[in-house]
Amino acid sequence: EENPRIVIDSKNTHLSKDISAKLQTTWFSPDAGGIAKIRYGIRAGEDLRLVADLNPGARYRDYVYENGRLNIFVDGNPRTAAPSWPRLKPGQDGQSKEIIPVPRLKTILRKPVIVIDPGHGGRDPGAIGAAKTKEDTLTLKAALELRKQLLKSGKYRVVLTRDRDIYVGHDKRVRIARLAGADLFISLHADGLETRSVRGASVYTLANRAKGRAQKIINTQNWILDVDLAEQSAPVGDILVDLAQRKTLSQSGQFAALLIPELKKQTRLVNNSHRQAGYYVLLAPDVPAVLLEMGFLSNKSDEKLLNSAKHRKKLMGSVVRAINSYFSAQTQLHSAP
Repeated sequence: EENPRIVIDSKNTHLSKDISAKLQTTWFSPDAGGIAKIRYGIRAGEDLRLVADLNPGARYRDYVYENGRLNIFVDGNPRTAAPSWPRLKPGQDGQSKEIIPVPRLKTILRKPVIVIDPGHGGRDPGAIGAAKTKEDTLTLKAALELRKQLLKSGKYRVVLTRDRDIYVGHDKRVRIARLAGADLFISLHADGLETRSVRGASVYTLANRAKGRAQKIINTQNWILDVDLAEQSAPVGDILVDLAQRKTLSQSGQFAALLIPELKKQTRLVNNSHRQAGYYVLLAPDVPAVLLEMGFLSNKSDEKLLNSAKHRKKLMGSVVRAINSYFSAQTQLHSAP
């Protein structure tokens, strides 16, 4: 059986002579992080392909690209005593037309990345409450509170899709999550209806019927890093995306199942509080995601609660407890023999 590998394509890119020379030698510890060999090739005369051949049992986990640095996380061969991960650091030479990834190996103790998405913003205020409360204002306040509590725990790295009153497109919110290497994406909203008696929180995950939307934008978003869908037949590409989505949907559902009981301790829930929808921000096939409707601004009682800093603190505290439970369960699952 062919060993697993990670393939990185970089268009219109050349390696410097120094890096090329290093790749001809064993310049890293063999088997570190499950990596057996790193090799490269030039495609179409100007495109660079880097390939990391992995040992049996090693597998790709995640990646983060930020501040010009690409980090790829790999589970090492279980037979090695101290697995580490490859760290890809950008370099540039006089011939390069863009920043290129240069491999560096380094052990990384990685905190889970939580991306918080305050709904609406800027020219899109969202729902307007009976007392003229704007949804985008409340979602930002709630997001800042959630970030504060998560950072205080010291367990997570936190990224916000917006931290002020600006408009961020739905596609960009998804890109922010993927570039951050999100392990969990939480979009915060507050609902509104003409029927003002309806109140309560709810949690949405992606509906099965909406999975096809991801396939239409998969190439523009580069959503599957270690598989070049352009080189796959359409049926194979569809299967790869579907497999990623199935796992992600399962993880999203697991988090929703943990979140709802925690929310119930602090606020009222609507009937059928776990719901499915095709919201764009839930579409990434490799990022577990939920959309939390914190209540109804069209209901005076819910609006009053959501305007209360004390209530938001309790509500976001319930989200933190669910996050803790989720990652505790994930850690136990990954460490199981």
